[in-house]
Amino acid sequence: MKKETVIGLAGFNLLFAAAEIILFSALRDSGAKPAASLLAGVISFAVFVAVNYCIFTFVGRRKPVRTSKLKDAQDYREALESWESKQNPFNNELRQAIHQLDLFYQKKTALKALLGEEGKAENPFLSVSSDVQDFLFSNMKKLLNRMTIMDMADHSRIPMHNEYIQHILSQNKQLLSQYDNLIIEISQIGDSKDLGSLDLENITEALRELRDEQHPESGTVQQSAQEEA
Repeated sequence: MKKETVIGLAGFNLLFAAAEIILFSALRDSGAKPAASLLAGVISFAVFVAVNYCIFTFVGRRKPVRTSKLKDAQDYREALESWESKQNPFNNELRQAIHQLDLFYQKKTALKALLGEEGKAENPFLSVSSDVQDFLFSNMKKLLNRMTIMDMADHSRIPMHNEYIQHILSQNKQLLSQYDNLIIEISQIGDSKDLGSLDLENITEALRELRDEQHPESGTVQQSAQEEA
């Protein structure tokens, strides 16, 4: 049971018990007829059941994440963390996705440190970082969307969801590996002035392939345009 639900139930029931004591003490002191006391008891019981049901059903219910409002890594991190619960069979996968976000920003910070003054200006290396970030955020949106539509009580569909989620995490892992290769190559260059000699073609090829895999329609459009030209 969610923490918010427990707090809601405990708070209401304590207040309800206090109100009942006051109500029936007042009825007794006023010399109310048994029928009036019985009616009050029936109404109280109905209110007790209805409110407890509403609290148990609705308080603490997870609201769908509006991914359009997620702007930065912290937003995505909090959105992913919000889906962790005892009922969710993919808690490990959620934590893995969060770790991938954290890992990317550790690598991005390391890249900026290696670039030094070069990292403060526009350059292809920072452009690669931007591409990696966009890709990760896009995949995190897909993961959050799957959490939103998933019926965790329907165990027959868990394997299907698992296959999809593992595919996303695998894509992220490949991308981060390529990004790490870029940072390793830069770290092997002694002077930032020599960065222009670093060939990005091989390093970014895997990134382009992953982007095409995620958005195959973009590759089709580009190919059609080239054929028409």
